[in-house]
Amino acid sequence: KFFTWFDYMSWYPLGRPVGTTIYPGMQFTSVGIFHTLKWLGVPMTLNDVCCYVPCWFGVLASLCTGFMAYESSASASAGAAAALVMSSSPCPT
Repeated sequence: KFFTWFDYMSWYPLGRPVGTTIYPGMQFTSVGIFHTLKWLGVPMTLNDVCCYVPCWFGVLASLCTGFMAYESSASASAGAAAALVMSSSPCPT
């Protein structure tokens, strides 16, 4: 059903075949996280998961950047500075 999705309201009057013109990785990742949380018993809707995924991935990217900077420089302040710069940069989101 996802790959045959056709949105008649966008690009009026032609419409748009959404399922074949987007990159579905984020949607599939959100559905996978949703099913995992449901299996673990965490009560979240799919809409909530889709809203939180950018925040979760931003935090993960900031932590990974901080840990990488710490590993490469052996300086905790460099790791903290790298994580701070990554968390305040709008580029990853």
